[in-house]
Amino acid sequence: MAEATEHVAWAHLVFFCGGAMFDRQEMERWWRRTISVDRPGALGQVARAGLWLAALPVEVVARLRNFFYDRGVLAVLKPPVPVISFGNITVGGTGKTPAVIWCAQYLLQRGMRPGIASRGYNPDGPAGADGNDEARLIAEATPGVPHAWDADRAAAAARLVKDHGCDVVILDDGFQHRRLHRSIDFALISALDPFGRGFVMPRGFLREPVSSLRRATCVIITHSNLVSSERLMEIRKRVWDIDEGIKLAEAVHRPTALVVEGVEQDPASINGARIFVFCGIGSPHAFVVSLANLGAEVLGIRSFGDHHVYTDEEVAEVLSQARERGAEMVVTTQKDRVKIEALPEKALPLAEMRVEFAITRGESTVTNMLDFLAGTGERGREA
Repeated sequence: MAEATEHVAWAHLVFFCGGAMFDRQEMERWWRRTISVDRPGALGQVARAGLWLAALPVEVVARLRNFFYDRGVLAVLKPPVPVISFGNITVGGTGKTPAVIWCAQYLLQRGMRPGIASRGYNPDGPAGADGNDEARLIAEATPGVPHAWDADRAAAAARLVKDHGCDVVILDDGFQHRRLHRSIDFALISALDPFGRGFVMPRGFLREPVSSLRRATCVIITHSNLVSSERLMEIRKRVWDIDEGIKLAEAVHRPTALVVEGVEQDPASINGARIFVFCGIGSPHAFVVSLANLGAEVLGIRSFGDHHVYTDEEVAEVLSQARERGAEMVVTTQKDRVKIEALPEKALPLAEMRVEFAITRGESTVTNMLDFLAGTGERGREA
């Protein structure tokens, strides 16, 4: 039942868009455009009204589900080790994967044996590490850290403890997976769209009502460097309006390297470059803005659905579009680059911008929680 609201929302969206008339990529682009435009025309307003009606049962399901968990009607499984969850209340775009990687690396430095439990989401490809972009990215960044993927995150956590001897489990995309007890519940919200346009799916980008943030141990505002200080203050006030006791932190996804044809360069080397961007992530806007902030001249962008698996034809089409725009380089994310095995001959250079999660405000708030768990784990092992 952890993904129930999302499943209901997509079912309503498919029905609203005419079922098989459109593929998922086309449908998602139309959906995001319809929701995001500031001044929709008459047809856009009609579409939004229909999406609002479709969102009503989604919100009812989400609220009922939370009510049953809050009242103890639905059982919560408590594993024998601490669980740290990273999740969000919106559909993608907050940068959870770099945060999970950061947490795993931090816990390793503290002498713990972390494991990562994920849903292993990939709508277009096979299950497992070979067919999952996030699993491959995490494996590259945290070698030796076991990673279990399962729609039932409780089962994944149990395997990590039993088969790998993990003494702490990091739950990837776990805010809605309430069946598994967690010691720390981090909710990530993007400064670019922290509250999902104010509506649950499919009228907005919310997986559940904004009031659900009160469950969080700490709310981390990501992409905090991409908005003004005034906007950050507005977001903080909105969160504290929900619950003035919520702990807050702010983070950025800091560029660490520009990898061109396998050669690492300083991210600043992209300054002045004429680039074409493509990606299949939850927040392409954040990625494009970060490249522009480094001084790149962005000549065009091709966005795909989150977790998209690229075909050779799509890659060739992207390269053709980039050449037509006069780009000297095609840039994508590390998460997308791991899914592209080969390029056509005489193709434009393909670069990936690597980033790391970095807490810029409230770091001690986050690390103190993790240090406490590490101390608990150390005492448990000594006992």
